[in-house]
Amino acid sequence: MSVSATLQELAGQVRRDTLQILDVAQPTWLTYAPPGTSNHILWHAGHALWLQDVLCVRLLAGCGELPAGWAEKFGMNSRPLSQTIDWPSRDELRELLQGQLRRVLELLAAAGAERLAETADPHRGTATISDRIIHGWHDEAKHSGEMYLILKVCRANV
Repeated sequence: MSVSATLQELAGQVRRDTLQILDVAQPTWLTYAPPGTSNHILWHAGHALWLQDVLCVRLLAGCGELPAGWAEKFGMNSRPLSQTIDWPSRDELRELLQGQLRRVLELLAAAGAERLAETADPHRGTATISDRIIHGWHDEAKHSGEMYLILKVCRANV
């Protein structure tokens, strides 16, 4: 299997998990952050979109494709949850996540092995573009795990 095909399979599997958790959560659970945690299900899902924009779309397309203000709400240095009142709806977030997955799969299908083997940022080390993309999907998988734990807490408290 080619590197591109492997990355496409990884992207599909990880994003399906993120979407599944987002879909099964009750509306009140989407913005619930259990005591001792920093973020809720909507934040983790929005952060997944931000991650893949930074670690995949920008590398392959040359520019980001996020909605305006997304990094402020969902980026690595995002503002605290208490300072955001205008969270996207589940439907909006689902649509953005699905659209981004289609875009990523399209970009990966068009990327050859040589492109994926290029150094992502020569000023920051020797990580290849495929290394960065794998890192992004690994990070999203960890956030899906956080989403699942919040879902379990919410289910236990029903």
